[in-house]
Amino acid sequence: MGVVEPAEWPADMAGVAVDPWHATSAHPAEIGPRDAALLFVVDYLNIASEDVLTALDAAQVNGTDVAREFIAARLCSEVDFAQAAAAYLGLRVDHPSDIDQIVSLGDHETIGSVEWGMRTCDRFLTTKIFLTPIIENLSLLRASVATNPVLKKRARVTTPSRLRHHRIERESPRLLEAARLSLSADALHLSARIVMTGAQGAAASLLAFVLFACLVHFWNETLFGLHLLAIAGFGSWIAMRFIAAIGFHSPPAISSPADSVDRQEGEGGLPIYTVVVALRNERSVVPKLVDHLDALNWPKSRLEIFLVCEADDEETPRLCRRLTADMSHVFVVEVPPAEPRTKPKALNFILPRAEGDLLVLYDAEDKPHPDQLREAYRRFRVSSAQLGCLQAPLVVGNFEGSRIAALFAMEYAALFRAFLPWLAHHGFPIPLGGTSNHFRTSALRAVCGWDSHNVTEDADLGMRLARGGWAIETITLPTVEDAPETIKTFFPQRTRWLKGWLQTYAVHMRDPLRLWRELGACRFLVFQLLFHGMMTSALILPGVIILLSRSVFAIGHYGYGIVFEDHLLLVDAVIMVGGIVSFLALAMRGASNDERRAFLSKVLVIPAYWLLISCAAWRALLQLFCRPHGWEKTPHGLESRANPGDPRYRIDPIFDIAT
Repeated sequence: MGVVEPAEWPADMAGVAVDPWHATSAHPAEIGPRDAALLFVVDYLNIASEDVLTALDAAQVNGTDVAREFIAARLCSEVDFAQAAAAYLGLRVDHPSDIDQIVSLGDHETIGSVEWGMRTCDRFLTTKIFLTPIIENLSLLRASVATNPVLKKRARVTTPSRLRHHRIERESPRLLEAARLSLSADALHLSARIVMTGAQGAAASLLAFVLFACLVHFWNETLFGLHLLAIAGFGSWIAMRFIAAIGFHSPPAISSPADSVDRQEGEGGLPIYTVVVALRNERSVVPKLVDHLDALNWPKSRLEIFLVCEADDEETPRLCRRLTADMSHVFVVEVPPAEPRTKPKALNFILPRAEGDLLVLYDAEDKPHPDQLREAYRRFRVSSAQLGCLQAPLVVGNFEGSRIAALFAMEYAALFRAFLPWLAHHGFPIPLGGTSNHFRTSALRAVCGWDSHNVTEDADLGMRLARGGWAIETITLPTVEDAPETIKTFFPQRTRWLKGWLQTYAVHMRDPLRLWRELGACRFLVFQLLFHGMMTSALILPGVIILLSRSVFAIGHYGYGIVFEDHLLLVDAVIMVGGIVSFLALAMRGASNDERRAFLSKVLVIPAYWLLISCAAWRALLQLFCRPHGWEKTPHGLESRANPGDPRYRIDPIFDIAT
């Protein structure tokens, strides 16, 4: 096929001119209506003139290149465009192979003022230069190739995806080692790699010895003191929840995303948004996940999605590749098996390769609201540069599936749609949820990413962001996910969460004075209430019930007014009722009408649910010393959702949650 002559330019495209820029590695020239390279590619790929006009417009709005918009609109594939570019340049299409060692990357080197992709050398000392051209620089490249015989011999055209894949493959050992060590390599004092320091172990042993001695020699007095301490702790936690319920603040409303608004967002266009999903043995949910990610309202040309799989899980990455074969912005990455086998290690593996200015994390079963990225971007854009993270609310879609699911949904409604927005409004530290966290990538890297040795990496990351001076806020558009429907699924998950909270508290309390200075007095106090309210209350709940029973027995044996037990019983009753009411008040503030009806019918089983959590807390404490970095994975995919006739099957979750 010959070069298309300028006269063949469609009449309805006359006078069209754009000045797009390439955000990754190119220095495009201005495109005029009679540009021979564009004409050649359009003719080679047989793209309609209307589609070309649309792509030109999109490139100008998004700050991309025209070819990327062709590919994003699925007018051609990356390989199709590579073939067209190679034909125009007089080169061949080739991709890096296993024997090609990376010599240098073309980040700062140019060919005829155009940056190139990668230079390699194989064991036969054959040098290759892999180009990933864009239409805007094809003419410059063609002139360079025509006047440089050596370049013409060594250069070949490849695709950005193949180049990125080869780079990750070659860098895999280094990326894996960095991911394994993660935070412990840069800030060991903030990593859960060391479960407890020597000083912490000595302090814990001394405390246990003193408590044991007091119980042996001063049984009644010690129990009475512990009883009062428990009342003070529970009372403070309940008071904070009541204050949050009364002073609830929903996040600021964000205007509806519209193309007309996007056109006014600056000459640079929209930033690249990186979406990361960690998957392990998730074959059953991958098809829905791909559909949900494809529905995100963000230009595909400014979106990169990493599906991070485990290399020893063959089925999941194979299915991911098959379902995303025509999605050039989706990259399936396999993490080599290595300890610790945790989700944060997989996330750290891909973090160095993320190109987005913004990054969001999702779980395999998540269904994010399509406009969630738009809302997060607008909040980042209008907020201070110190805003490091935005937490989207998590909504349980299967809250009618079982009692466990309903109570789990109550927790999520209270936490993500009432309590966290209140904390954010007052600038308090926020323990992040494990999904739907939107980060400035620079902030995430500034705090060294996730701690690969912490099994509740989200809560820990929230604290490190706060200590580093980064603000955390919340947004309104939710992510729907599944709650465990059985105790068999719920119990290991809650054990892992509570073990991670114990890890996080132990890590950040290694130097309490430093933590006080970094957070300030008020935020330090809130940190204590948050973690003790979650962990200590769960651990001592059986003891509180025993002490409550002891008070009832003492009153029955001695009668009222003889001992303090009658007063303690009254206080205990107030604490128990207050705990349920404060929990219910927060849940009701954040819940939708359908959820409220389901929640109210489960009020009587809340104490039993808390006892189950208490059992998980004691199991977590045991695992903290036996399996501190063991990851009990939560299986995703529900039997109830496999049958569309099941009344629990919710195809279209309600997004207009109450605020």
